Amino acid sequence: MDAVTKEKLKLAQRFRKENRNDEAEDIFREFWQTSPKDFSEFNKTTFSWILYNKYIKNNENIDEIVENGELITKLKKQEDQTKNSKYPCPYTLAVLKVLEALNKNNDFEEVMMWAETLNPDYLSSKAIDFNGRKYPSNKEKYYSQLTKALLKLDDVDACYELSKEALQLDELTDEIWFKWRLAKCANEIGEYDEAIGYLKEIITKKQDWYIKAEIANSYYFKGDFENSLSYAIDAALTTAPSESKVNVYSLIADLIEDEYPEEAMQNRYLEYSIRLKKQWKIDDRLTEKIENAGLDTENKEYLKIENNLKNFWNDLKYKNQEIHYGIISKILPHGKAGFIQSEEGNSYFFKKYEFKGNMNQFREMTSVSFYLKEGYDKSKNEVKMNAVNINTI
Repeated sequence: MDAVTKEKLKLAQRFRKENRNDEAEDIFREFWQTSPKDFSEFNKTTFSWILYNKYIKNNENIDEIVENGELITKLKKQEDQTKNSKYPCPYTLAVLKVLEALNKNNDFEEVMMWAETLNPDYLSSKAIDFNGRKYPSNKEKYYSQLTKALLKLDDVDACYELSKEALQLDELTDEIWFKWRLAKCANEIGEYDEAIGYLKEIITKKQDWYIKAEIANSYYFKGDFENSLSYAIDAALTTAPSESKVNVYSLIADLIEDEYPEEAMQNRYLEYSIRLKKQWKIDDRLTEKIENAGLDTENKEYLKIENNLKNFWNDLKYKNQEIHYGIISKILPHGKAGFIQSEEGNSYFFKKYEFKGNMNQFREMTSVSFYLKEGYDKSKNEVKMNAVNINTI
């Protein structure tokens, strides 16, 4: 290394210490292009961190993320952090960010290619503790990004195996998404009971509509139409956007067509109107059914159709369930939940949105009727029966 090069690289290091990162970057880039052999490991590490912090860490520009990620992988090698996870590895962090960005951009094939640049045996499985909160380890992040891409690519076997491996991590911070992918894979290979098992574990902690919809699908494939209908209606009654649930409405229609043909047609009409409004593909058979029923094929007012169906869904949901009676024994100070004392002497937690009566009667000692549904008590980490669909009597 000549004296001029040596002094300029020293200047770059000084700029870095003074947080003059743009000036340091200019020098590093110039000499990386002209004299890469003159870079010491110290210079490579410093340059890598400048690139990571400026172009990768909090960036949304995928081209910049990938371009600078590629440069970092040329500058550095992946460090074995199973032996020393105290100091972060810029190579590892850069590749994990590239994987995340590519997944967000639906570049799933690229995810698979980039995943090969990481040796999972070198990734730390120790969760990151920051301000008293646990964050995913690098190994958990790797499994998360890779299984996400594999599921999108319909590589069911690989997704299933890697999700299983992920659940074996000693310090797993979020098992829900791995169980979700396992359930999706299990459904694909016909292991419906296994899928239902994972999904029911998830739903105790996460009540999203699509989880209920997936359980409905699992039961449908299994041939258990009663449970399938129950979960499909639960999904339909959530506050998620109507357009998200078009396949749920179709499933409900299939399940009730023999017993409730008119309501089944309204569910199909709801699906049709949403697809028409959103300019989505409409199956010819669906169009034919709407035409044969004499319904307006230009109607895009799907929210009106949905509102007309809600009472039917509610009635059907509780059709074969036992109704219970009691009084509101306590309303919590924040006013968003409380407890009901049943006639049998049991106490059930409820949330305010389950109260369907006149809100002037939402007070302690009000007599009510209600149904029971499994809920998850976070404070005690256990499943309990909660009061739902509460009405005054």
